[in-house]
Amino acid sequence: MMRLTTLLSFTALIAASTTPTQAAPQQREVPPAVAKQVPIIAGKLRNWRGVWGAVDGKLACKTVKSTGDKDIDMIGCAALVACIKPHYKQLKTIADGKASEADKKRRISGKLKTLDPCLHEHRGNGIAALAVARGTGK
Repeated sequence: MMRLTTLLSFTALIAASTTPTQAAPQQREVPPAVAKQVPIIAGKLRNWRGVWGAVDGKLACKTVKSTGDKDIDMIGCAALVACIKPHYKQLKTIADGKASEADKKRRISGKLKTLDPCLHEHRGNGIAALAVARGTGK
């Protein structure tokens, strides 16, 4: 049962990364060592926390609550930067605006909530890639 569950979890990660206009990839057998890594990595990543900001005009991420595994922390930061980058100018415009701090915070939070699907996709891809690397020793 565990093997089927992890296979389904891994397949769900792959399926979540496709858009409705794309055909879902064909299911293929995932090596048990790879499938075993998915829930481990995903579980640790759930506890990761990071912050983003501009450093010398470039978008950056800093881990504030580490998973204890630098590779998994990198998945969190990579997803955060990848998803915020296309919206950075808009977020900066809000932050630099003349609105009250409470209004800026509300507007930025609202914008960041719209990035959840992007974060889910990037994290899923990172989890899958790390699971393959660790499960196959590559």
